[in-house]
Amino acid sequence: MKVELIDSVEEFIALSASFRATDPLRTNVIGSVSLAVATGRATYDDYHWWIVRGDDDEVVGVAMRTSPFNMVIAPMPIDAVRALGRSVGQSDDALPGLAGSRDVVDAFVEGYVESKSAGSRRVLAQERRDLLYELEELITPDVEGWGRPARAEEIDVLTEMFAQFWREVEAAPLSPTDAHNGVRKSVTDGRLFCWEMDSDIVALAGHAPIITTEAITIGRIGPVFTPPEFRRRGFGAAVTAYVTRRLIEEGARVMLFTDAANPTSNGIYQAIGFRLVDEVIQTHFA
Repeated sequence: MKVELIDSVEEFIALSASFRATDPLRTNVIGSVSLAVATGRATYDDYHWWIVRGDDDEVVGVAMRTSPFNMVIAPMPIDAVRALGRSVGQSDDALPGLAGSRDVVDAFVEGYVESKSAGSRRVLAQERRDLLYELEELITPDVEGWGRPARAEEIDVLTEMFAQFWREVEAAPLSPTDAHNGVRKSVTDGRLFCWEMDSDIVALAGHAPIITTEAITIGRIGPVFTPPEFRRRGFGAAVTAYVTRRLIEEGARVMLFTDAANPTSNGIYQAIGFRLVDEVIQTHFA
């Protein structure tokens, strides 16, 4: 196995395209983030892009880290991810944590420990489990209200809702400026939507930029948020179905992630036609 740390995001996108097309759901986050960086839609403190080649020089694995977030590891053969772990011990020993399927994370840690780097002596702790769903057949719920695109004059209100969502999922710290900028970009790009009832925004949902890799088009829904005072009335399901329908009309397969520990959201997504594909764990080095 040969591990390569790629400096150019454009080169990484080109080199990883065929591999990502073989598993477009599990590699969607890597594809969407790298494309956002390449097009200037997203910036981070630092960037790391990896590919792993097999003995025949074919790409058998990819991974990325956009600081300050965890390293994201795509599914790949166990010997490939172990080699990646050994290499990262020499090139990126300050990584804060890992995200990926459990078997991939476990194999990476084995290789990371074998590197005998200072960082590899840290203890890895699990933060959360996320479930990956793909739409099988959309079932539109009958819920009062209607869906519509978010409007520019609602950015401040939606920023507060997004910040509340971010706090509830206990994700990495998000500054008010970053929250506002993220919402503004989503509204401007037409990727954020509201469910409205009686002139109130009772739920919101967005989606990542649609990714097409070798003729396979994927739309990833998220975030989905309903303010506490409007919950248990079906608004989250309704706005998710609304965004799903729009993505279907764009010709996309539709996927989303949800917290495995949240039975309400998991039940909602299954009820409107999503099927479970995989589990992804989020971990951090203590």
